Amino acid sequence: MTAGGRSLWRAVVAGLLAAAALLGPVPGPSAAAPADGPGRLHLQTVPPLAGVVVQVDGTTARSDSRGRITVRVRTFAGLGLRLRVPATRIAPDREVIFDRFRGDPDGAAGGKVIQLGLRTRRLVSWQFMDRFGGEVPVARVHSVRIRSNTGEIAEVSGPQLARPRWVSESRTQQGPNGLVSKQLYWVVDSATVGGTSVVNKAQQRFLPWNQQRWVIQLLFYRVVFTAGDLFFTRQVGDGIDLVRPDGTAERLPFGADGTVSVADLPRGTYLVKAYGSGVSFARPVSISKDQELSMDVISRIDLGLVIGVLLAVAVGLILLGRPHLRPPWRRSGRSGTPPAPRGKLPRSRAVGGSVLALLLGFAGAAASARPARAEPPVTPVPVFAYYYIWFNPTSWNRAKIDYPLLGRYSSDDVEVMRRHVRMAKAAGITGFLVSWKHTPQLDERLAKLTAVARSEGFHLGIVYQGLNFDRQPLPAETVRQDLQLFAARYAHDPVYQVFAKPVVQWTGSTRFGRDQIDATVRDVRRDLLVLGDARSVAECEALTPVLDGQAYYWSSVDPTRGTGRDKLLGMAGAVHRAGGLWFAPIAPGFDARLVGGTRTVPRRDGVTLRASYDAAVASGPDAIGVISWNEFSENTHVEPSQKYGNTDLTVLADLLGAGPISPAPMDSSDDTPGHSGLTSWGALALLTAAAGALPLTVAVSRRRRAAQTVEQLAHEIRQLPRGEQ
Repeated sequence: MTAGGRSLWRAVVAGLLAAAALLGPVPGPSAAAPADGPGRLHLQTVPPLAGVVVQVDGTTARSDSRGRITVRVRTFAGLGLRLRVPATRIAPDREVIFDRFRGDPDGAAGGKVIQLGLRTRRLVSWQFMDRFGGEVPVARVHSVRIRSNTGEIAEVSGPQLARPRWVSESRTQQGPNGLVSKQLYWVVDSATVGGTSVVNKAQQRFLPWNQQRWVIQLLFYRVVFTAGDLFFTRQVGDGIDLVRPDGTAERLPFGADGTVSVADLPRGTYLVKAYGSGVSFARPVSISKDQELSMDVISRIDLGLVIGVLLAVAVGLILLGRPHLRPPWRRSGRSGTPPAPRGKLPRSRAVGGSVLALLLGFAGAAASARPARAEPPVTPVPVFAYYYIWFNPTSWNRAKIDYPLLGRYSSDDVEVMRRHVRMAKAAGITGFLVSWKHTPQLDERLAKLTAVARSEGFHLGIVYQGLNFDRQPLPAETVRQDLQLFAARYAHDPVYQVFAKPVVQWTGSTRFGRDQIDATVRDVRRDLLVLGDARSVAECEALTPVLDGQAYYWSSVDPTRGTGRDKLLGMAGAVHRAGGLWFAPIAPGFDARLVGGTRTVPRRDGVTLRASYDAAVASGPDAIGVISWNEFSENTHVEPSQKYGNTDLTVLADLLGAGPISPAPMDSSDDTPGHSGLTSWGALALLTAAAGALPLTVAVSRRRRAAQTVEQLAHEIRQLPRGEQ
């Protein structure tokens, strides 16, 4: 072969080798892909735990102390369908549940490691301690509600409290470098003892991964009760009657020192009165700290003193009007006391009247020295405040410039509900219009609020939230079903009976056509009064005939500038001409800039609320809607707050004729509004006034008789001959 031929041959061979390198080897008929044959599967548990079980092809394998599993498989093809990870208890107090794989088991040939994500559960138990570390028997606790940071809720009550319970401990999630395990924590939402929760909501947190036994601290307080004479400093009475928040009552006698001490009284609101000698009236107290409480008793000595003073005044007035009844050394001749001018009392009788007036004034001052029950006044129309039950502890982290004086509460806290109701009732508010739609959380909260309102003699209505979070209307069928559900539960509940039927304001009703509204509410109007939220006279005229009225939610107008009054008058006229109910709005101010608004209305220390009230009353409403009790995102709230204090609630109470109100944080040293019963001072003042009415009536009668006698004597003198005059 010539040199040229050899060179050509080498070039051809080099080209073939290069092509072979690019195309790769071609398997022969006897070569098999690794996935089609046997091999070993390598798994890594997340989190790394020993004892995790996997089953495949009749083989069972367990993870080692580092969470590694190696198991032989007959083929990797279809492995994902044959591989099982059963739930396994890997320790007496821990079990694992399969969550997810990261990676495809079918492609795990060649030693590739697949991540096995697990959820874990822990068997936990709890014990209860008081504030000083003393153990509280489980039998005293009625129920406990716990909640995880993923929203899982568990309620335990009765004998279950004494048994361990499985709770979620961890879960896996996808991270940038693979699966990661996230440990969960749980908080205590409530622990009920004697009808009241004795924990601060979500304040106690437990991590099951580190804490198998939880110690839950309960808020018990030491309270010493005494009873004292109303006028004197001596101790009286035989003991106290104590009514707990759940309605159970017990009688506690005083000891030799005249006191009774309760070392472990659960936090909550109680009714307390003294029993024994004298008269005592039930007094509501809110226990929230260690303290001493003294109950006032109107003793027999107190009653004798008051009656004696009144009798002395009465006898004095009688003697002043009838001189012939006085002792001989106190009588004066007929001419010694000139008749008083017509229409005036003699000086001595005027002094007696002044004494009586001072006595009654003292009784009145005594009655006002301690606040009595604050009953809502009789107002021309019902007054409702819009009330929101969507608050969770995290709700206060968004779009808020002010916070309640009661703290950053959760709307499922019954004690907060009770205090809201009592403050509103003391201010003259008839009830709350509660924002609601059918969800498990809102259903539960509405049921709690209904129970509180029933126990406090308060009323409720509903604001049905017909819009979703994006302000889009809910499906009409959803609205219809939710209203039917509400009617089935509450249509005949006295709490909702302010008018002939329960009131429901449908927010978003203007986003539906007239025929669609009629079809949605036609059936439930037999049991409910369904109001719309029309925003103009034209909408009122168009929609009121298929509804029972309109409730205008208007908080962004500035009433001090004279705007809005004519609009309210026009809308009220349109609603009333159609025979509907008209709910007129009032608001203390407005600022929704943190939730996308641009307009603000300053409060002006209550001037805005007064102007808004005047405009609403001028429209002749069937009810007034206060916007709002606790809408803190739009800053229309009248609930006492850190920024505005009690200013607007006090102004509202003045407008409704309810008088002074108590500040929001009610302490056990103060009387709590909203309970029936007179205070001791109030009862004494009533007794004094009733007893004082008798001598006052006698004095007026004597005055008239004396005037008639003088007139008759003057007439007789005029009839005598001039010489005898």
